[in-house]
Amino acid sequence: MSEETPTYTTYKEFCGNREQPWVTLCSEAVDWTQQPTTRDQTCIEAVLDTLAVTGASLLHVGVGNSKLAQRFAGRARRIDGLTVHQNEKTYADALGIPNYTVYVFNKHSPVFASVITNTYDFIIDNNLASFACCKYHFAVMFENYLRALTSCGQILTCQIGMDAYHGYFGWVMTYADLVSLERQFPMHVSQLTDVVYAITAKH
Repeated sequence: MSEETPTYTTYKEFCGNREQPWVTLCSEAVDWTQQPTTRDQTCIEAVLDTLAVTGASLLHVGVGNSKLAQRFAGRARRIDGLTVHQNEKTYADALGIPNYTVYVFNKHSPVFASVITNTYDFIIDNNLASFACCKYHFAVMFENYLRALTSCGQILTCQIGMDAYHGYFGWVMTYADLVSLERQFPMHVSQLTDVVYAITAKH
C-alpha cells in the first residue's frame, strides 16, 4: 500500500524542538545554484512582471540560482533573499548585485524576526509548506511573513510548488488550505492566475 500523502490537517502539530526547526539534509533539495529555474518560480516571476515592482522591496525565500534577483534588481529598490545552503549565498554574493542581500537560515526559525528587520512589498515563496517540520514552525514562519509585509504587501506562492514535499518534511497544500488559514492568521488569500496565489495582511 502506498504511503498516504501528507496534508495540513494530518501533519504533526509540533516537532519537539521549539528553537530549532528541523531541516532536510538532502543537498539536492536545498542547493539550486546550478539548477534551472523551476516551473513554479517561473509562474510567479511572470506574475511579478505585471505588478508594481519598480521601487519595491522584495524578499525571495529560497534564492536558488538567483535568477529572480538578476531579473528584477534593475527595477526593485531592494531584494533580500533567504537560503538554508551556504552555496546559494556564496553564488548570490559573487554576482555583485548592489541591492541584493542573502541570509542563511531556516525560514521556519524563530531567528527570522531578529535577522529580517526590513519590510517588503512582495515576499516570494513558491512552496510554503514543502519543507516544514511541523505545524508549529509553519505558523512561526507565517506570522513572521505577515509582520514583514508593508501595508499593501503581498506574499506570492504557487500551487505547483505547494504540491511538493520532501520525504519526512512538509505536506501538500491546496488553495482551500490557504483560505482556511484566514481563520488563524490576520490575512486574505486571492487567486492571481490558475496556479499563483497572493496573500495580504489584514491591518
